[in-house]
Amino acid sequence: MSFLQKLWKKNEIKDGDIVSPVTGTIIATKDIADSVFAQEIMGQTIGIVPEEGIVVCPVNGKVEVLFPTGHAFGIKGNDGNSYLVHIGIETVNLQGKGFTTWIKQGQNVKAGQKAVDVDLQYVKSNGLDTTVMLIVTEKKDDCNIQYVEKSNVIKAEKINQG
Repeated sequence: MSFLQKLWKKNEIKDGDIVSPVTGTIIATKDIADSVFAQEIMGQTIGIVPEEGIVVCPVNGKVEVLFPTGHAFGIKGNDGNSYLVHIGIETVNLQGKGFTTWIKQGQNVKAGQKAVDVDLQYVKSNGLDTTVMLIVTEKKDDCNIQYVEKSNVIKAEKINQG
């Protein structure tokens, strides 16, 4: 096996790995500016303030939901859990303006695969918060997700322990 093949294999994302959907700064869940997310009403949630507008798939799996506005998508992970990526707060009100999707509902995806481009300046110019939330909306019974303790993350970087 060549050096590059070994390097690729070492960095390969496995089922059960969760990667950051964006490059940015993780904020405390309680500090997310929307109570539904801050109180984890939809499920275990982390918030990341993005530095750039490229959003990637957080897990290997199948796109179950893709909102027509592009502001959110859900993936049923190959690990048996369901994940929702929600880009910004109240961004549904932009009616898709500022969002370009690169995935389709029903598509099989890989963790780190480009899913959505969002024009962060456009979102901000409309007075909206750009925080990206990653929510585990359904967990297998034996699932206990622990995220790494760090503040800055890079898109497609593994963020769960284990």
